[in-house]
Amino acid sequence: MLLSLLGVAADVHAARVLVLQSSDAPRLARTASALQKHTPAPLEFVFLANTSQTAWEATMAASERPSVIIALGPRASDFLAASTQPAPVVHCLAGQDALRAGLPSLPSEVPADEQASWLRKLMPAARTVGLAFDPATNTRRAEAIAAALAAAGYRTVMAPVSQPSALPAALEQVAARADVLFALPDPMVYRQESARGIVLQSFRRRTPMIGPNEHWVKDGALFAVDWDYEEVGAACARLARDVQAPRVASPGGAQPRPRTWVNLRVAQQFGLHWPPDVLRSVDFRHE
Repeated sequence: MLLSLLGVAADVHAARVLVLQSSDAPRLARTASALQKHTPAPLEFVFLANTSQTAWEATMAASERPSVIIALGPRASDFLAASTQPAPVVHCLAGQDALRAGLPSLPSEVPADEQASWLRKLMPAARTVGLAFDPATNTRRAEAIAAALAAAGYRTVMAPVSQPSALPAALEQVAARADVLFALPDPMVYRQESARGIVLQSFRRRTPMIGPNEHWVKDGALFAVDWDYEEVGAACARLARDVQAPRVASPGGAQPRPRTWVNLRVAQQFGLHWPPDVLRSVDFRHE
């Protein structure tokens, strides 16, 4: 039995692992780095922007069959979930299709019920949540988040932003109708170039912002609930090992614990005073 398990472990170590990465977004780059650190076998990376369905199929046909494929990011996940692949697929920061199908995956966003739980703690008077998003790439994600927030008792204001010039009007719509702006990861809407304007609008119209990550909290968002992407990479590496060698699968679940960042200065400016037990439950505070 021991020799059998050692043989499986050796096979996993020698396996060919192919990673289809959605983009070079910072959170994906951080996850990719952690994947490399926690995966015994060398990783081969293909960027979704540089391939197509035909090119991907040609890549699969022209080279040694991988023992596992890792879809990194929601767009790569949706791309691979749409067709049968020649090897097991792990969906790291997965799209909605993989999650609905129950495929080996870790979700792209922290689950909305976790977000709603923190919203109740940190903004107990909030009832309506605004979502600004690029409809060309993020409609399904925004709709999924809106549905989950509705299930948690919140109304949502959907504000599509089809081009950067449409962002000010979308933010005005959110400010007029919502208690808080929930910034889901969206590289077209929440760009570095627009960060200052979004934060200033938040203060000017008295609409606190739930940031997409810790960097936005440092820059003026009220709070953010996000993954630790070192943990995400380790979890996805564990999933990849498990689908290759289920007989020696890792114990326990693969999903990491979300982290919460708050900005105490911003909370004070919005007249929010959090009790000590709430402050003790957050992971990081910016003064």
